[in-house]
Amino acid sequence: MAKKNFGKQAAKGVAAALDTVLRADANSTSCIVVYQPKAPKELARYKKSK
Repeated sequence: MAKKNFGKQAAKGVAAALDTVLRADANSTSCIVVYQPKAPKELARYKKSK
């Protein structure tokens, strides 16, 4: 039972960490001046301003 609970908690932690990374990426610009690829439309839900 403890392993199942730990697995669920680990999955929630990983999902929260990935959400944080996606929010940071969606609200920042690339450091490359010449070429910046278009962001996928799925990232729009993580932006602060829409």
